[in-house]
Parts: sequence; structure tokens; C-alpha cells
Amino acid sequence: MKNSLLIVVFLIIGIKALPQRYLELGVFGGVSYYTGDLNPNAYFPLENTHLALGLAGRYNFNSRWAMRFNITHGNISGNDGNSSDPFQQNRNLSFYSSINEASAVMEFNFLYFDPYDPISYFKGPDKFTPFIYGGLSVFNFNPKARIGQNEYELRAYTTELEEYSTTSIAIPFGGGFKFRLSDRLIVTTEWGMRKTFTDYLDDVSGMYPDSPQQLSETGADLSDRSIKQQGKDGSNWGTQRGNSQTTDWFSFAGITLTYNIHKNPNHCHFNQWKSR
Repeated sequence: MKNSLLIVVFLIIGIKALPQRYLELGVFGGVSYYTGDLNPNAYFPLENTHLALGLAGRYNFNSRWAMRFNITHGNISGNDGNSSDPFQQNRNLSFYSSINEASAVMEFNFLYFDPYDPISYFKGPDKFTPFIYGGLSVFNFNPKARIGQNEYELRAYTTELEEYSTTSIAIPFGGGFKFRLSDRLIVTTEWGMRKTFTDYLDDVSGMYPDSPQQLSETGADLSDRSIKQQGKDGSNWGTQRGNSQTTDWFSFAGITLTYNIHKNPNHCHFNQWKSR
């Protein structure tokens, strides 16, 4: 929690340090989902896509380049019961977690896009552009599961005898479209992936412990929830539980509405790109 607050403070300081005549502030609304051991292939899985909300700030360097800061809250989940894969169906694991992310990305507009021209939104090409982005983010997570009516924070039970941090970094990248609604309002639609450096968003990565005695009784129940024991010795202990060769991903997709702080700043930084 302290790390998240520090991230928010640094982002606010960074935004305030920029010249505000080229600054937009706004809100984000959309969805979030994850890709990992409990959802290896599906994009926007119906059962595990959740509401996401956030705040955004964008500084426009010129008509092509901008820097954007986001603070976003979402939720992710996964359930082996939704898979058609026999291994996953038998493994029978599930999880859910909140995701709190602070990110800074660079945006590139493919078309000339002047957010400040009070006339251009009545014309054609200046009011719309596709764009791509990439950058860096810091996020925290905390995978949980339920057995019956009880909720458990999985990290505390070391289900694979591995300790891991619930704060990590990611590389956000994606793309979308920007539209001018007026000389001060811009709407952005986007889909962005997050390449993380942790394999524990879902608390599943490698092997079952060699023996249930290495865990507490509750930890053993959370670690192995299999429908059938399929190991050579008649149990799953010491066998594969997840795929440690790949890390987990999460994604945000949605709409951002931003408002220009200043209506008519100097256009010199924007017009120099108009013919390019």
C-alpha cells in the first residue's frame, strides 16, 4: 500500500512539473483480464473479464508525440473449470485479484493530430488518428481463492513453497484511436497488454510441493484441489502444477475522456508536423 501511494505522489508531481498549456486530464473506464496458467489462450474471456476504472493525464509534445500517465484499478480472475483442457479441468484451481497500476507511456500518432486547434475538429483529418504506445508501469496484486465460504490470500500459504512479491513492474503496450469531440474534449479508445515479470498473478507457476507435510493443512488444500490424483505414486505431490517457462500478463481495454486544461496554447509545436 505504501508503494502504491508513493507511485501516485510521484506521478502527480511529474504531471504538475510539465507546462500545463499542453496538458489534458481525464478519466478511464473499461475492462481488465489476465492471461496465464489458468487462462493461457483466451482474450476477453466472458467469465473472467472485469470492470476497470482510472485517471489519466496526457502531455502533448507536438501533433505526433505525447506522454501519458495513468492510475488504473481493475480486477483479474481465472478458473480451471472454464477450460476445455483435461489437465486444467482436473487441476481445478481458481483465483481472483485486484490490480492497481501506475503507468507512464509514450504515444505516437500516425496522423497529424492537433488537440488545441479550435477549428480543426470541424475539418477532416485533424480530428482523428490511430496511435500506438509503450512504456513502463508498477502494479500490485494479491491472489485469493475461496474454499466454501472462506476467502484465503494464497501468497500467505506458499502453495508451491515459493515466496514472491505482490508488487512488480510491467511493460505496457498497445494501440487505439483518438477522436476530437470539441476543441477541449478528446475521447480515446484503446486496448493495451501488460508484459509482467512475475508468474504469480494467479499463484500458479511450477510444481506441487513434494509432500503435503511441507504445508499447513489449509495450505495443502489450497495447493492441490485436483479432482483426481494422477501422479505415478497415486498423488500429485511433486508433479507439475503450472508452466514456469512463461510469465503472466494482464490487459486493460476501454475509453478515456480527457479535457484540455488550456483552450488555445501556442501552436508552434504542432504546426511544424502538419506536412509530415
